[in-house]
Amino acid sequence: MTSKLEKALDDVIEVYHKYSEKKPDSDDFLQKHEFKQLVKQHAKSFLKCTLPRGKTEDEYIEDLFKKADKNRNGFLHFEEFCSVLASLAIHAHNSSHVPCDPASGKTGEGHGHGHGHGPN
Repeated sequence: MTSKLEKALDDVIEVYHKYSEKKPDSDDFLQKHEFKQLVKQHAKSFLKCTLPRGKTEDEYIEDLFKKADKNRNGFLHFEEFCSVLASLAIHAHNSSHVPCDPASGKTGEGHGHGHGHGPN
């Protein structure tokens, strides 16, 4: 039986390939517009709930892309894409202690799970 984590990892790979393989065998990377489309379609609530104050969604996506494009070639290979996901996950986890309404991006009072994230 596949675990939730294994399913999530499979989904990450599947979504990456959906956007990166426009020309099989010659294009296994994300161009900036492909990355932007992917994030807007598959991470809407993460974007709204992690959007830094004073930034537009497009500016935030541009910042994420630039930070991940380590070799500055204007493309994201899978490893670089994974660094974006890690960054979003960390930011989302930190923000999870103050819940967000994905429709509005507004935060509330906290989700009440406490801070003991490991076994007691």
